[in-house]
Amino acid sequence: MENISELIEKIIPHKVWFTLKEACFLKGLDYKTACNRITLQPNKGVPDGKIGGRKCFRRDTIKKWVLLPDNEILN
Repeated sequence: MENISELIEKIIPHKVWFTLKEACFLKGLDYKTACNRITLQPNKGVPDGKIGGRKCFRRDTIKKWVLLPDNEILN
C-alpha cells in the first residue's frame, strides 16, 4: 500500500506554478469560497509569486496545503 506522499506525487501535476483556481481544484475547495475566505488559501493567501498578474503558488506549497484540513488551516 502506498503512503500519502506517494499518492500526492501522483495526483499533483509536475509543474512549477499553480494558480489559485488550479490549487482549489486539486484540494476540492470551491474557488469562490477560497476567494471569499483568504485564510483557506495556500499560505493564507500570500502568493509565492505572481505570473501574468495572478497569484501563483509553487508545487511544494500546494503539496503541503492539499493535505491540511480546514481546522488546521484556520488555527
